[in-house]
Amino acid sequence: MKLILEKRERVIVKTRAHRRVLRGPFLRFLLLLAGGCYALGLLLRTDLPPWVDEGRPLLAALLAVVFGVLLVIWCLRPWIRWANSYIYLTTERIVTRRGRRAAGQHSIGLYAIHDIVAVVRPNAPETAPGTLSVVLAEQRFNIPHVPAVARMRDYCIGAITALPNFPRVDGVNMEERVDGDPPPRPTNDPHQQHPEQQQREWTEHE
Repeated sequence: MKLILEKRERVIVKTRAHRRVLRGPFLRFLLLLAGGCYALGLLLRTDLPPWVDEGRPLLAALLAVVFGVLLVIWCLRPWIRWANSYIYLTTERIVTRRGRRAAGQHSIGLYAIHDIVAVVRPNAPETAPGTLSVVLAEQRFNIPHVPAVARMRDYCIGAITALPNFPRVDGVNMEERVDGDPPPRPTNDPHQQHPEQQQREWTEHE
């Protein structure tokens, strides 16, 4: 199922989760391959007990079935899930999609976002993957394993600041705050706000 865009909406970024999510399935594949080869080697020995030698064809077939089932569950399913999962940043929302069904799609409108945090390990490079934490009014939505998460955060902020009528969204200050500056005073009346208080605040997160 393709992403259905609204009128005048366009895709800015389309990406998948970082390939590091496939490390687990790859390690399980190596262990499964080693275990299967070892069990097959035992069945091919000539010094097996008579009852094992008589049931060798059945045991070999059972081994093949178990190997195939574990291969699908441990390796192929995670790979297919990764291949069919996407992260979209459009001019109006952030979309995560898993699979081809509509139930696997989750959208976050850019107007509803209060802050975006790029969570990475300490001293990580700019292109390091991490978790993109989207802060909404009453909840936080985490998107894990985002490639170059710091750069993705910059793209999201750029898309939000490019929204129509952006300075008047929620009447929250979105300007960069300099350390030592007093925090702005929120108010419910946008007409009584200072122009500098009509822009949201984006803070840098280490």
